Amino acid sequence: MLKNRILAEKPQEEELKSRLKAAREKLAVQQMKIKEHKLPVLVLLEGWGTSGKGSVIGQVIRNIDPRFFKVASMEIIREEDRRKPFLWRYFSEIPEAGKFVFMDSGWMDEVTGACLDGTLNEKDYKKKIESVRRFERQLTDNGYLVMKFFFQISRKEQKKRIDALRSDKDTSWRVGEKDSWQNSHYDKCLAVFDRYLNDTNAPADPWYIIDAKSRKWAQLQVLETLVGGIDTALRNSAMAVPLLQNV
Repeated sequence: MLKNRILAEKPQEEELKSRLKAAREKLAVQQMKIKEHKLPVLVLLEGWGTSGKGSVIGQVIRNIDPRFFKVASMEIIREEDRRKPFLWRYFSEIPEAGKFVFMDSGWMDEVTGACLDGTLNEKDYKKKIESVRRFERQLTDNGYLVMKFFFQISRKEQKKRIDALRSDKDTSWRVGEKDSWQNSHYDKCLAVFDRYLNDTNAPADPWYIIDAKSRKWAQLQVLETLVGGIDTALRNSAMAVPLLQNV
């Protein structure tokens, strides 16, 4: 999905601003419809280190009533979580009816991270993939809208961001060993990410690849895809046969 992906063309600045404004306003209206129809929405953002997932979440939630959303950062696995079944900690974060949960890194990050550090063999990888498929299918079968975004940046762009963050004492703390390791082993990470995305892509909850080189453009891609997914889910509530998201 990543290696041969043809990314959408970034619009001109004026069009970008206009579409951002329209998408923000539509999401603000949709949150009331989500509450009315009791639709739970899980938005999963995965991607490369420094690709801007957190900043996009911050922009997307600006126009949503804080009573109706939660942001969960799942990158750090606590020791007590390691003693519990895989996916348990994600089950505990799924949204209530009529609300959003925005998840900054999730089960993809955990599985691919274990593959890259050599702690997950091929047999166990396949078991975890099957668990992920069942988990996501269980959510969509029970009326959850699951929107999965992967933030894609090039090796060159990632290196540029790492260097820029490190050069400022106020932002240097934001660069971790994981970010530098990814950049040094970019091709290896790309292969693992690409395999996982292909293994877990499904009609009911497809992956959306976000061109994250520009932060505003990334924000627009997420917003427009999100409001489109919500529109489809709301139409589903009135139909005997559900409409699937577009792959």
